[in-house]
This record gives sequence, structure tokens and C-alpha cells, in this order.
Amino acid sequence: MTHPKTITIYLANGQPNGVKTAELSNWIGKAIVIPRSMLKSVKERAECNQPAVYFLIGKNDEDDILPLVYVGEAESLWDRLANHDSNKDFWQTAIGFVGKDNGLTKAHIKYLESRCLKIAKDNSRCILQNTVQSALPSLPEPSVAEMEEFLENLITLLSSISYLFLLKPLVDEEKTGQIFFCRAKGAEAKGQITNDGFIVFKDSTMTTNISKAVKERNSRIIESLSKSGHITQLSSNLFKFEKEYVFNSPSAASDIICGNSTSGWVKWVTKEGKTLKDVETEKLES
Repeated sequence: MTHPKTITIYLANGQPNGVKTAELSNWIGKAIVIPRSMLKSVKERAECNQPAVYFLIGKNDEDDILPLVYVGEAESLWDRLANHDSNKDFWQTAIGFVGKDNGLTKAHIKYLESRCLKIAKDNSRCILQNTVQSALPSLPEPSVAEMEEFLENLITLLSSISYLFLLKPLVDEEKTGQIFFCRAKGAEAKGQITNDGFIVFKDSTMTTNISKAVKERNSRIIESLSKSGHITQLSSNLFKFEKEYVFNSPSAASDIICGNSTSGWVKWVTKEGKTLKDVETEKLES
């Protein structure tokens, strides 16, 4: 049984886009979110002068649809971030996770770093900036259990403040839920609607024939999906999804599949031809 958890967020300077800390009820961990422009202001904070696993988050440009993420560990969070401030350009935000009462050891944060790197790589919801996979250190069995619980809460808290790259997409792995199809210009895609958004499944195809109305926007998305390894060019007419991808909405997904402006709520249909809109309306009325 999953028990409800309470998130407490403290705005350090009273600004929602400034430095803030976040905690979960009955958890030994704590997060601190630091805009790069405010890095100097946190130098003396207790959270920033202890061991931490941390994330640098940014974008190359505004058209990137996946965040750039670097995962690291540090014995002193502020010292490491100060170093990254001078040698890494891409990031705008740093998020550090520490143990209350300075409870994380070097081995703990190395374990968390390695696990976070693997999860981020497996989920394909960000473009990792790490060039080397961190080795998983050997820990006693009780410590492994403790760190896996810490990791679970870290992912919950990180996702709750809108950073989803460690959250596994909520796709129905057994495909027992409703499957929808989108077909246009020789392309055929399959997907599902979830709490995350609309997931287009691996092996779906999308057209290379893009209308003038959406050409600029779609071309930017295609470039980003290609760069992240989510799609490859299958032929002169089609791209293929090499990994599942979560779009913000059904229409965002069908626009890219069809190469023109669409309403995803009617473009995505079941194998019987029932539209996504009809299916969702029936759920509300039942």
C-alpha cells in the first residue's frame, strides 16, 4: 500500500523562482534548488556544505524538447557547483539532495549517483551530459536498502517539482490499456494516454512530409528527437521511433506523426475507429 506523503517547500528568498528547499514527510533527505544566477548566495547554507548527489539542468536553446542533465556527487555541494560554474555552460539550475543531520557518506552519494545515471539513461527523458558511467560502489545490504528507499523518495520529490527525467513513463508495459492508432502519409503510430501525457510507442513511424504551416516547429522537434536518439530516418518518407516518447498532449503527438496541424483527440483512434475524444467522454459519463 502506498502511503500519502506531504511535500514542504520553503522559499529561501520569498521568490518561487529563487532558491528553495523541499522535503517529504518522514524522510531523512532534503532537496535544495539553486538557480545558477543565485549560486553565490547559497555559499554559507548548511545544505550546500555537506555531501550530496546533484543534478545540473539546462537547455542548449529554447527549442530543445528534452532537458540537458548532468548527474554528479560531491563531498561539498557548493564547492563542486562553484567549479561547474566556471567549466560547464549548459546549465541554468542545480538541484542537490542531502541527508538531514549530514547523514550521507561518500559511499552513499556514489551509490545514488550511479543509480540516478542508469535510471536517467534507461528512461530517455533527458539528454545526459555525463561522458562516463559511475561505478556502483559496494555497500552492506542494509545500506543498499536504505539508499534504494532514499532514491525512491528522491525521484518522488524531484518529479513533484516538475523535473521528470528520473520518473519512468507510465506506459502500460503489457498493453492492457486502450491502444490508439494514428495514420497519415504512409506513417503509422501507436500510443496511449497516461498521467504523463501521450506516449508514442517504439517502432511507430512518422512522416518526413511536413506542411508549410508547421514546418518550422516540426523541424525543430525532429532535430531534437534525432539528437536524443528517439527517432532515426527509416526512408525518404518516414522516420521511426527507436524509443517511446512522451508528448505533452495527443495533438502534439499527432502533429509530428502527420506532419501538419491536427486535433489529436480525433486523429488518434482505436482499432475499431473510435476516437480518443469519444473514449475519454465515455469514461467521464460512466
